[in-house]
Amino acid sequence: MDDVCRLSGADQVRLARWAAGLANGVRVTLAARRPLVPEALAALPGPVAERGPADLALSRDQVLGILRDEHGVGDADLAYLAYELTAGWPGLVHLAGAALDRQGAGRHDLLAALSEPGTAGASWVRDQVLAELPAPAARLLDLVEDLGPLSEGLCAALGSSTEDGPAATVGALRWLAATGLVVPDRARGGGTLRVVPVLRAVLAQRGTAGRRAGVVRRVEVAEWYQANGDPLAAARALAAAGEHGRAAALVEEHGDGMLVAGGGPDVARLVETLPTSARTARLRLLHADALRMAGDVAGATRAFAPLLAEAAEAGCWPAALAWRAAMLHYMRGDYRGALGLLDRAPEGAGGEHVQMLACRATVLVVLGETERAATTAAEALAAAAAAGDDRAWAAAHLAAAHIAVGVRRDEHLARSLTAAERAGDVVRQARVLANQADGLLRDARYPQALRVAARAVRAAEVGGPPGVLVTALHNAGEALTRLGRYDEATLHFERSIQVSHRAGLSRTAPGLYGLGEVNRLLGRRQQARIAFEEAAELSRAHAELQILVPSLVGLARLLVECGEPEAARASAEEAASAADSGAPAGPGFAAQAHLAHGWVALAGGDAAEAERFAGRPAAAARACRQADVLAEALELAAAVTAEAGPARSALGEAEAIWYRAGAEPAADRVRVLLGRLPGAGGPQRWAAREAAKRLVALGVPAVDGAPLLPVEATPVQVRVLGRFEVVVGGQPVPLPAWRSRQARTLLKILIARRGRPVPRGELCELLWPDDEPSRTAHRLSVLLSAVRNVLDPGRQRPADHYLRADPAGVCFDVGRVALDVEDLLRDATHGLCLAREGHTGRAREILAEVDAAYRGDAFDDEPYEEWADGLREEARAVWLRALRELAELCRRAGDLDQAATTLVRLLVADPYDEPAHRALVEVLRVAGRHGEAQRAFERWAGAMRSIDAPVPAATVLRRRPAAPAQRQPAQHG
Repeated sequence: MDDVCRLSGADQVRLARWAAGLANGVRVTLAARRPLVPEALAALPGPVAERGPADLALSRDQVLGILRDEHGVGDADLAYLAYELTAGWPGLVHLAGAALDRQGAGRHDLLAALSEPGTAGASWVRDQVLAELPAPAARLLDLVEDLGPLSEGLCAALGSSTEDGPAATVGALRWLAATGLVVPDRARGGGTLRVVPVLRAVLAQRGTAGRRAGVVRRVEVAEWYQANGDPLAAARALAAAGEHGRAAALVEEHGDGMLVAGGGPDVARLVETLPTSARTARLRLLHADALRMAGDVAGATRAFAPLLAEAAEAGCWPAALAWRAAMLHYMRGDYRGALGLLDRAPEGAGGEHVQMLACRATVLVVLGETERAATTAAEALAAAAAAGDDRAWAAAHLAAAHIAVGVRRDEHLARSLTAAERAGDVVRQARVLANQADGLLRDARYPQALRVAARAVRAAEVGGPPGVLVTALHNAGEALTRLGRYDEATLHFERSIQVSHRAGLSRTAPGLYGLGEVNRLLGRRQQARIAFEEAAELSRAHAELQILVPSLVGLARLLVECGEPEAARASAEEAASAADSGAPAGPGFAAQAHLAHGWVALAGGDAAEAERFAGRPAAAARACRQADVLAEALELAAAVTAEAGPARSALGEAEAIWYRAGAEPAADRVRVLLGRLPGAGGPQRWAAREAAKRLVALGVPAVDGAPLLPVEATPVQVRVLGRFEVVVGGQPVPLPAWRSRQARTLLKILIARRGRPVPRGELCELLWPDDEPSRTAHRLSVLLSAVRNVLDPGRQRPADHYLRADPAGVCFDVGRVALDVEDLLRDATHGLCLAREGHTGRAREILAEVDAAYRGDAFDDEPYEEWADGLREEARAVWLRALRELAELCRRAGDLDQAATTLVRLLVADPYDEPAHRALVEVLRVAGRHGEAQRAFERWAGAMRSIDAPVPAATVLRRRPAAPAQRQPAQHG
């Protein structure tokens, strides 16, 4: 029932009582624009589930999806702004989408497009929200629309001097919260509330009498805020009341705390409302810093310029000005300019001096001057100990963490975070969390890294500088990439680019690198190349070696896949040069550069150079303790080695690293590589197939350039089931390449012996039964050379890689090729083992694949050769056993059609298999296919007569199959 709110309170109660009288099980849904009266709720039959605006509001990601899919707005940062302005109200979200789409509203005028008189948003709020508000709620909104944060304590204080009184005013606040007109203040926390921004803006346009009357009480409100520990809200209330001197004094006294708590935009606006005469030097400095922290780089530059000019004229560079102005240079990527300002500040003491030292240490780290950075960080710690200030401690420990490694780095970050939390320094918390997330990424702990990065994003959104938000978004994107959540990763990278552009920062390279890596993994080569090249270009311009090296490495790997070895080599060489130029965390970057060199050399066919580079990344990765780089180094080592055993060992260790890290896509990639190795067992081949399916579902098209599904990438593939065929490098070997029929026969004989040595004399007898042994020995050597040329036409491997020959005999190493009959035997054994262990679902899949792989008897083109009989009969017997087990599994699972199909296929191969005949008749009868069951019985009887075996009794067509015998309890005498 809709619009229940249009009923009077008494009628709502009568409706509830009527609902209570309905039969049990009847569900009643009452829809209203505002809460029902308590008496009506009490009269409803239980259980009652109440859903309000908080349940119906859209999440940030849902807002993004609606704006992107229905309004063509792909800007994630703009979508999140729409969420903040509308609190996720679905109606307002669609109006925001219309404004962004059709009217071309941007970030700075979106609120106006939703709230100014005559707009669709303002009309909707006026007609659908404000028109029928209860009087107490309407009066409270008039009083508090320009206040914040809101709380019951504040409303009680306001109510004490109004006609409604404290209790009614608090009740009105609760009503507003229940209807979603006021929502939790995420930035403030502590259970505080705020008016939905669009609603606040519409109320401000009305200029109501109640609001004008409320101005008189702003001083009283300011005193309440100040008494309850919120000087920023108090200063705003004082400024609104015209008490500019008192407002300025509060900002001067508490400005630093206001800024670190995320109040940069509010402080900037507040100072701008004060008359010029009230703006002291301290206020001007705080205003400039507030603009910086709000992300207004241009405004901050203009605000700092006169302050720096005055300092230069006076020849005095106070630490408070030096480090704040230096941070503006840091934001813009001008690290040398930042250091130049910091070096002008004299020695000193106190919290401002600690901030200056911490800032200098951070800049020196970025510039690669690690020794000076370590000395400066130690000075910052000593100065923080003397100052005894939590904000100073937080800054000093964060600076020390930048040059520490391992446990010491983690300890510094933890102590910095604790101090920042005690100080209420949200901005420093965001910086620390971003650094912790970066450390977790280096340690390959991706789920934990994502959780910490998400906290960093939330803290930075509260009011941190945009550069911190860019870093936090990039860290979250990297973690999401490793976890295979590519769409979410793309959104984070795109948003980091958008934030950087809007703030006028030169920090778009990290996001571009992230987009390049996602596109490379998904096979979008041209998009990946554009992103990598642009990221590298921007990183060169701003000396961001932390991004330049990975971008060049990613570009080198991509160019290898694109078949451009020379360009790939140039990119790898530039990466190595950059890694050796003094970049922070140099060993990790050097390892990545060596990896790129190794892959380039391997793609170019230079096995010796590839092997030379393969050993370096592992050593460098261990030196810098980067698990992800170590795993990638192991993958390169496996690709370089020609031996299946060492390759399997290296890949197994890499797979374990990725699995522990939570990087399932990387682990699946390695599982695919393990399944491609010659001699891979049934479990590994099964794991490779399942891993390939998961990767394809994620959108990953290939692993190391080889397409996924089917997983076939060994250099040599031999097929003996059905028509004999050899495939080398993906191309079937033509008949002329063998030079003679005997060369093919020689390989077949050796395969039939399954790797066991065959004496030379026996081979000669099989190949040339009518010739003298003295004449055939040389012929055998010629055939061996011909087979080696076929299997390794480029002579890239040792002569005995596939064929080993000595005076005692000749053998073929079946473990170095993909041999279909060996794969079939391994897979069938694996499937039958799974069936015995009760893993029926997986067993059915594998046994069905075994059946599909049996294209015919082994060596079908050599039906009369005795040397083929052993392997032919073994493969056939295993295949038939797999069919029997598959039919039984299908029958147990209730898939009678598949069971019947499998049994028919089995009987075509072996028409005298009496258990299969019996099973087919019973399956068809149980399935209700009685005519087919009768015909199957007749075929069974005919087959038995043809071999003089007992003919089955016709009763099998009528009885049910016997139930499995029950185990009897043991009898004890």
